[in-house]
Amino acid sequence: LKIHAKTLWQCDFLSKKVLTMTGFKDLYILIFLHIESRRVYITPSTFHPNEEWVTDQAEKFLEHVGEQELEVKILMHDRDTKFTPSFDAIFNRSDGEAKETAFRSPNTNAYVERFIQTLQQEVLDRFIVFGEEHMDLLVSEMVEHYHEERPHQALDNNLLSTTATESQPDPPPD
Repeated sequence: LKIHAKTLWQCDFLSKKVLTMTGFKDLYILIFLHIESRRVYITPSTFHPNEEWVTDQAEKFLEHVGEQELEVKILMHDRDTKFTPSFDAIFNRSDGEAKETAFRSPNTNAYVERFIQTLQQEVLDRFIVFGEEHMDLLVSEMVEHYHEERPHQALDNNLLSTTATESQPDPPPD
């Protein structure tokens, strides 16, 4: 993984039961995680993760990656049926390659699985989520915290952003 970390991404779905006017329903988000930097990109939530929505999110993800000047050579995902051939084709057209994990091998997608566990335990398990807007707000707050404030053990507890250290005043002289 270290050899390919600069261009390797993992993705997976997260589903959460949310309270709506008609009762509890499953709400889905799609999470992409860059292995080297641990940067995440999370799609807006939906109640209907059909093929059209999934391929649209893949295209938006590639636009985001282009803006951030990152590469996607390999995208790993599990064997969920929501990852259709049209989803894989989007990455294959963009000089990348979408790869499915092997059967019964959850550790091959471990980085994104661990992020999903963190998101669930630190945020989503502490709220009753009321619809798509509420879910998107909670997730966006978590992503901001994850990128700007939370130290990453795998990156020697360094923050990914230098803005936090730049904004601190110099200590007073002795």
